[in-house]
Amino acid sequence: IASPPFTPLLHQMGEDHPLSAPSLLSLSSRQTSLHPSSFSSIPTLNVHLPLPVSHALFLQLQPTVLPATASTSQSGASNPKLHFFTDGQRFPLDSIDIALTDSEPDAFLLAELLNAHKERLTQLSIINTTAISPSVLPLLESKGIRLPNLRSFRASTTDGIVGNPKHRRRKMGTAGLEGRNIPALSEEDLQGHAAEAIQSFGVCTLPNGEKEEMDTLYDPITTKFPHISTLNLARDGRLARRNEEEPSTQGENMNETVHRMIQPLTNLQSLDLSYWTKMDDLRCLRPLSSSLTRLILYDVPDLYKAIDNICELTQLRVLDVSQCNRETGMYPRPATCLHKLVTSLPLLSHLDISSTNLAAQPSQLDWPDRENAGNILCDIYGLRFLSRPLDFLGLFNCDSASHFGSLPAKNISGDATEDQVINALRTYSSRAGLLQAVLNESYQLYRFGNNNPLTRHTEALHLVLQAMSDHLNDSTLQIAGSASLFYIIRKVNMNRDTKRRVVGALLSGMETHMDEQVMVRNCCLSLCQFEIPQEILFDYSRLAILLVTVLQHHNGDSLTQRIVVFLLNSMACHVEGDQKIQVGKYRAIEMILQQIKRKLDANVCDDVMEVGWSFLWNITDETPTNCERFLEAQGLTLFEQCFDAFRTERELVRNMMGLIGNIAEVDSLRNQLMKDSYITIFTTLLTLVDDSIEISYNSAGVLAHLVSDGEEAWSGVTTKRSEVMEAIMKSCKQWKLDTRRFINYRSFRPILRLIPVYDAPASQHWAVWALANLTTTDGNKYCRYVVEEGGETLLIQLVNHVGVLDDTKILANIVLTNISNWRNSPSIKEEKEEEGEPMEMG
Repeated sequence: IASPPFTPLLHQMGEDHPLSAPSLLSLSSRQTSLHPSSFSSIPTLNVHLPLPVSHALFLQLQPTVLPATASTSQSGASNPKLHFFTDGQRFPLDSIDIALTDSEPDAFLLAELLNAHKERLTQLSIINTTAISPSVLPLLESKGIRLPNLRSFRASTTDGIVGNPKHRRRKMGTAGLEGRNIPALSEEDLQGHAAEAIQSFGVCTLPNGEKEEMDTLYDPITTKFPHISTLNLARDGRLARRNEEEPSTQGENMNETVHRMIQPLTNLQSLDLSYWTKMDDLRCLRPLSSSLTRLILYDVPDLYKAIDNICELTQLRVLDVSQCNRETGMYPRPATCLHKLVTSLPLLSHLDISSTNLAAQPSQLDWPDRENAGNILCDIYGLRFLSRPLDFLGLFNCDSASHFGSLPAKNISGDATEDQVINALRTYSSRAGLLQAVLNESYQLYRFGNNNPLTRHTEALHLVLQAMSDHLNDSTLQIAGSASLFYIIRKVNMNRDTKRRVVGALLSGMETHMDEQVMVRNCCLSLCQFEIPQEILFDYSRLAILLVTVLQHHNGDSLTQRIVVFLLNSMACHVEGDQKIQVGKYRAIEMILQQIKRKLDANVCDDVMEVGWSFLWNITDETPTNCERFLEAQGLTLFEQCFDAFRTERELVRNMMGLIGNIAEVDSLRNQLMKDSYITIFTTLLTLVDDSIEISYNSAGVLAHLVSDGEEAWSGVTTKRSEVMEAIMKSCKQWKLDTRRFINYRSFRPILRLIPVYDAPASQHWAVWALANLTTTDGNKYCRYVVEEGGETLLIQLVNHVGVLDDTKILANIVLTNISNWRNSPSIKEEKEEEGEPMEMG
């Protein structure tokens, strides 16, 4: 027997994106990467992969995300399958995106990859790393590697590739002396012919036979590809938000570093220096005044010092000076700065000043070109001097600037309208600090709305999902994203794949930030909007583990506790025994009993306690293993205590007796119910039929199973078996046969087991009454159960047996009549005709 499921109310409006199947290439490359054995035959076969296939496979194999502090075991070189791609003929690549540590095996791997594909590469990204091995430059130099066709280079650090001549280089594989406070001699300490001899050889032999390289002036890595047009040196935002610096640049003005990187480049058009610090006046950009068209300076502080040099870049079309927060985006004379930017950069089409004060109105001391009305009607003074409207204008977190009525841009990021918030979600998807604020605005927008109808829920949903996927380890962003999701998903008619993405995002966020109470609560509330368990079956075990973990970690939060118990109860409905056993193995039963015990100790009977017992009822239904777990956890003692404390709480008692009924159905466990105090409770409840028959019915069912075991089973209690059977018969007569039940049977086998027990007429009578009631009130469902599980034959035998009570036979005939009527119903006849079964006549 199982209790009714909890069904959440869904509100759906907008249509989701149409379902699209993944390409055969992506499916096959993913499957190949997941099965190492598929690579075992590659060395022996003369395989030459087409470029798209090789590239897709490389993307699946290469590490794309490393933690902020990565170990050698997480490096690219630790994956032996990547070494296949050092054969450029058989495994060609024109693009390499790889995450590396500063280990020397990674340095060798990178050098081999670049050497193998040097004529073909057009794009190279070394991402998600905090340092690159100092061995990279010597290796590239020794191999004479040049990348003549490379057009785009991305590195999240310059450490190891900037070619700083001030730093000594160490021998590959030899431990350096960095950080060791000991005196060390070098060749500079030699004089005369000894120094000349050493310099002529370039190496010196140490006493243990090792060799140390002498100082060599390595050029920056950009000398290997001087024709690139895009250089992305945006640093790792995780380090920037912790105010950390790269080891090789601590205490150094960054102008020199950037200057060394860009000096060899003759055709640089796009430069990204996001998250850089100590940039001073950006004088390093002066050589780019005639070529640079795109400059990204996100979260670069104190840019007011660099306005003059930025204004010299007269070919700029895209300029981003946005900040993570307002503190670093304050300009002493904002109106003057913005005026100078727009008048000095006539080709500008994309301007982002988010989280700055550049949109401020002019003041007495900050009013440029006061006599000129400007070229464009605009509520932001500095932008009136644009030569033409912009394609994009970033105004997020610029006080109320995005709310101004007249703004000269086709697309605007801000917080005034749904379009602006969508633009902000899309534009700042990779910027965790700013994105968190945008997600907060998304939450406000989709919770409270604004003056205009909201129509872009579907776009917002997928953008929020992408943000949560890309920034999984950022707890504040995950909290903002989960809160936003809660209000968005109720307005989207999600397809199957999107539902899975949403559930996956919620579970990943909860799993990663289990200690964040708000995050856990947000995720649980959002999960309540799905049909449980149908829509979470694909990740059933994972959710069960997480919910049990939540019960352990957040037992002080009553709302979260209530939600989790509801979810667990819903998960226990309509699933098979194997899944119920899984949930039991995760100690869900024990955790729920602990929650019930806390409520009992506090003398509180609330929905957590009621639904907790409902969960135990469902999770033990036709699952003897879970019944045993309940008993081993002293569940019967808690049952007795709860009954003594809250015997007047009808819903609670109903749920408890449903659970006891499941235990009574298990032959090997039923004897644990044979205790006078328990039997007294069961017999007392037989007469409880005030609002419904469920409590009385369940109690009679428990006693019917107990008396079916014969007189010998009752030898250990003082209660008379015969008296109990009389009480069962009397109770059954109180019930109306046409009473509709709030109960869900999946099988009649435990009931049918009682029909042939002729020495327990009360057990027979209760079982036949149950069948008569269920086939009368819901014949279409339950008549089939009786027939398919052999009940019809048992009933015919019972009717023909001379020792059966007349009242029991009457009920049996009612069941047989219901079955006959069901067989002759139009729906069953059509079903039989479709299956080709012969029809019965008469």
